[in-house]
Amino acid sequence: MSTRDLVNFQSLSMVREELVATIDESARSLEAFVGTQDDGEQLQACVDGIKQIVGILKLIQFSGALMLSEELYSVATEISPGNSGRLFEKRLEIISNTFFVLTRYLEYVQQMERQVPVLLIPHINALRKLRSESVISESHFFHLKITRIPQAPAVPDMNIAGQPFVQVVRRMRQMYQVGLVSFIQERQLKNAVGLMRRALMRVRKISGPQRPLNSLWWLADVTLSAMNDCDMEPLETRKFVFSRIDRVFRQVEKGGTASFDAEPPKGLIKELVYLIALSGENSKDIQLIREQLGVEKFPYTDKELGLERDILYGPSVHTVMSLAKVLKAELGTSKKILEHAAQTSNQKIDDIDSFLGNLYKVSEILSVVGLVEPSRLLKKEIERVRGWAKLSHGPDNEELVEVANTLLYLESSISNLEKDKLSNHGGRDLSQSGRSEVVASGELVEAGQIVIEECEAGLALTKRALSAYAESNFDTNHILNIHKTLHSVRGGLLMLKKERAAGILANCAGFVEDVLMAKDHPAALQELLETFADAIIAIEYYLDSASANLNMDESVLQVAEDALEALGQEV
Repeated sequence: MSTRDLVNFQSLSMVREELVATIDESARSLEAFVGTQDDGEQLQACVDGIKQIVGILKLIQFSGALMLSEELYSVATEISPGNSGRLFEKRLEIISNTFFVLTRYLEYVQQMERQVPVLLIPHINALRKLRSESVISESHFFHLKITRIPQAPAVPDMNIAGQPFVQVVRRMRQMYQVGLVSFIQERQLKNAVGLMRRALMRVRKISGPQRPLNSLWWLADVTLSAMNDCDMEPLETRKFVFSRIDRVFRQVEKGGTASFDAEPPKGLIKELVYLIALSGENSKDIQLIREQLGVEKFPYTDKELGLERDILYGPSVHTVMSLAKVLKAELGTSKKILEHAAQTSNQKIDDIDSFLGNLYKVSEILSVVGLVEPSRLLKKEIERVRGWAKLSHGPDNEELVEVANTLLYLESSISNLEKDKLSNHGGRDLSQSGRSEVVASGELVEAGQIVIEECEAGLALTKRALSAYAESNFDTNHILNIHKTLHSVRGGLLMLKKERAAGILANCAGFVEDVLMAKDHPAALQELLETFADAIIAIEYYLDSASANLNMDESVLQVAEDALEALGQEV
């Protein structure tokens, strides 16, 4: 098992200059061809250069770079002089970018003294897509021979007597799909993973411990847990892996209980094991997986790999977010200085040069993160403040308020940038009404977030009470106030005008009073409690979907409604 290739530095040193020179020459030939798009000689020179690159990389056995160059050669040979159109331009763009990546990767290998071919997979796949070829998986360079499927630990069976099997699986699959959609769209990832894991755990309980497919549910659950704990990025290849799990759900839904005897795809098992090992986690389940499959410890974690990916490919979204945090800190300092000046008798800023330096730094960073127009607005305010230095006394109150309002507007713009709420014009509406709208929008979101936080706290309290209720052999003293808490959360949702979710919570409160608080408990109370928890978790996910803004994911409410219907509650 290996996740990287050993580097023969002697061979690399011998051919590196020739290799880099060939890459540069091929890139120049491509640029010359792009200039005319009918010079067949320049195009052929580029193709010949790529062929030479393939030969050199094959000689020094650089598997990842070799595969990238082979894909590059295949795409380059499909280009003909005189071609045009969007696909033609796309091919030229990706070929040019690949030359850059190849050079950077060789520098990276020498600097880090190792080659990590997985870093090149996004570029390999970009070339393969141009030829309508299937993409390679993230574990392509991970060598693991799976001779047997790992055995999952036993879990308590779930009694679904009286419920149609297809209906139960469909409900679990729907829960998984709601989480999967958010996972793919990279929205409220923590709760998206929570929904997917819950669905996997529920279907695992009805699979039976000795059924082959149970191992797949277990491995997928462990993988999601490790990804969540380690903040692993939801890369395109990883989204595809968990989409394949949904296909297995579909097969079970169509094939019935007999589907649990099907052996899980070994390729999918390999993908999950790779992600588990890449996480760097070492839980009890992961230790068991390592022992059963003989998986060695990786030389790096996903977090470390992400840092190296950023080095290779340039700045990431995280960089922009880091700059946003710096901006908010600088603006906070500037606001305090203005506030202090307003409270003095002459309203004069003590160290105006330092104040101007802070504002200038903010204006430059605003340009870097794409807020060009707000940056220009701040530069105008800088000129105004610079004029204050010539005054024997401080500015009048009106000017102080105007500058403070501008800083408040900028702070709201940055908050919107962090929440991905800026429109495509990048904050160009600098009219008073436009600026007021940005500020008001930010304040409204903050107020809504306070309500949502209170609602989330209420649901967290409910979940703890339900856990205590189940662990105490259904002692109702633990849930005496649940219905009041649920009605309180319902009130918060009504304030946010979320009537559908509020109605669901009314039904949840009714279930607590009519069933859980009843003196005579139904025979399958534990299973009813599990289904009821599905509804609560779905509402929790729904609330979390408003973490970026007050628009929530309505699709998850269907999961809660289906759970309530299974409990006999009218929705």
